[in-house]
Amino acid sequence: MTDKPLFPSGFYPRSGLPPQAPDSERKVYTAIAAALPPGWFAWHSIKLRNAAGEFAEGDFVIANPCLGILILEVKGGLIVKKEGQWVQNGKPMRLTPLDQAHRCRKLLLAKFNEKGIVPPAIGEAVVFCDTPCDDQPTQADLEGLVLGARELLYLEEILPDFMRRAIPAGIRRVPSPGWAEFLHDLWCESWPHKMNLSMRVSRDLSDRIMLDEAQFTALQAVLENDIVIVHGGAGTGKTILARELARKEAASGKEVLVLTYTEALGIELAKRLEGVGSDRGEGSGTSVQSGRVTTGRITVYSIGRFALKRLRDADFDEPESYEPAFWEKVTKRAAESDALWQSCGWDTVIIDEAQDLGKHEWNIAMRCARKPPRIWCFADEGQAFWEERKIPQPIRENCVLYNLGKPYRCPPGIQALAEAYLGKELDTAAVEEDRGKGIIAVRACDEGRVHQAVDEEVRKLVSEGFRPAEIAVMSLRGLLFARSIVHRRQVGGYQSAMATDSEMSGRIVCDTFLR
Repeated sequence: MTDKPLFPSGFYPRSGLPPQAPDSERKVYTAIAAALPPGWFAWHSIKLRNAAGEFAEGDFVIANPCLGILILEVKGGLIVKKEGQWVQNGKPMRLTPLDQAHRCRKLLLAKFNEKGIVPPAIGEAVVFCDTPCDDQPTQADLEGLVLGARELLYLEEILPDFMRRAIPAGIRRVPSPGWAEFLHDLWCESWPHKMNLSMRVSRDLSDRIMLDEAQFTALQAVLENDIVIVHGGAGTGKTILARELARKEAASGKEVLVLTYTEALGIELAKRLEGVGSDRGEGSGTSVQSGRVTTGRITVYSIGRFALKRLRDADFDEPESYEPAFWEKVTKRAAESDALWQSCGWDTVIIDEAQDLGKHEWNIAMRCARKPPRIWCFADEGQAFWEERKIPQPIRENCVLYNLGKPYRCPPGIQALAEAYLGKELDTAAVEEDRGKGIIAVRACDEGRVHQAVDEEVRKLVSEGFRPAEIAVMSLRGLLFARSIVHRRQVGGYQSAMATDSEMSGRIVCDTFLR
């Protein structure tokens, strides 16, 4: 809880309250401004509303980085309780003194949850700024939680202890870094905001993922042919096209099988295609797990997982392993078994990452297709992990070849680095432009501080507006390396998971290129 926020501590607004603020709140503002310890934060009037239209306002919200958050409800005038009824200036109060603060706490917790940010403990208290309180009310939710007119005069002395008393002591959760920044954003110091990195990335991504004329042309070209190879470099839209083709084929009544090489891509495509198609197909309803979705007429698998599923159904019981030798055995055994594929015959087989399939994977893919086959392959030889693996000659001899030229997915500077890694001349202008935007950064550190440096970069990204689920950490060390970051369960104070983990939703993805 001691991570230093990226904005100054103190009381907001710094220039004082607006003219329309009631006198009661001006008294409290003056008292807090004089009493607020160094390093603490306070805000006047944080307003919250949820999707259902519920509204709440925290008159004052105080945050201590080591203690948590205190919501203060202000009640002006003479406050008394008569015959069990709270009365303000002689009139019965519609709500009890802490009702508004309780509602504010509920909505505030929901806001934190929406963003995937773990908040510190949150407490509530009330200020009767015009009522001298000789003792505390005995009502359970108010006992020890009322500041009266006299207490405001000595707030500097009593505030730390009062806050400790008001904030629940039994909460043991560890708050996420950046929780104070998020609270400050809810208060909304200025608008329009200066666009932070997360906003810019989201805007740029939405501009890049729209299908353009060239991609629509490719879509039509593929649909009109039974055997097609679509070539394209990183970010040219191959996977987007594969997804759209699966949807169109299912909509026309065909049974579609989508195969990927990596399980992570299979899981992602499965999510994107969940709920597509009719109520027919392999199984009923929708199931997404381990890189597989069966939904209507579309089935999605990573090819290794697909082979293992078939073998498991045939009583193969060898324990699963990360070892490449295990998956080589699985695909070889599945490819050589005629009985596993006798009931197959998908109308359309779509293969993404086709450049990485070996002879056993291709044997499986061909066995799954109807006769004559309708097979569409998406490949980028520049991303091939094994130079010796090639798309089979019968497919290459009988296919229609379509090339995608323009990259879409990546910002230009990142695209330039990817292409330079493949041997092309580096576009330094594109790299420098994205460095200036904060999209590319290079950080060097000693080997022993790599994990600490990654933690710091993750916190920085969260402070720039990214949600944990929008952050991925990729390692060049494989799963078998014991100290690889992929084996950590938290990064930068946030929960992490591998891309193939069923619990990855809402977490930072920590994975390796070495699959």
